[in-house]
Amino acid sequence: MNNSNEIIVTENDLVEMMLSDINPHTVTMKDTVTIDKYNHLCSLFLFNDTIDVETPDDETDKYNKAIEQNWFMPDEFQQFDIETHVLSLATTSEEKQRVEQELQLYKERDMVPVLKFLNYLVHTLRQDGIVWGVGRGSSVASYILYLIGVHKINSIKYDLDYKEFFR
Repeated sequence: MNNSNEIIVTENDLVEMMLSDINPHTVTMKDTVTIDKYNHLCSLFLFNDTIDVETPDDETDKYNKAIEQNWFMPDEFQQFDIETHVLSLATTSEEKQRVEQELQLYKERDMVPVLKFLNYLVHTLRQDGIVWGVGRGSSVASYILYLIGVHKINSIKYDLDYKEFFR
């Protein structure tokens, strides 16, 4: 509790609440950072239970923009040079060319933060010994996602068109 007798919760507290019988809505979450973390955790756990944040109409756009930029990952992953990293993972000239082409499309669509988050997610899954699928859908057309470890389908080997992922 803080000085105003409000309950302060951490991300771990929120996860515990989500995985137990405690209803997180019974906890007063006034600060938007805690609510954002809860909503983010809901999306990660595929729970359809988010909390709306009341914002004044003139601040809604500013608030939404701030949320879009917050990926809730450690600074080391937010500051990580993902472009240099994936280029270093490509070994042949064909692979490097493919990575450069895909990177251009990720940049054009302002999706570099997505790559950083996926890198963090894969790192966390590996660190915690969590197994995930081989890959599915159009994402397997992205060679960069293969290099990061999101899926295990080598799109160059199977001659998959990376543009399918960006449609």
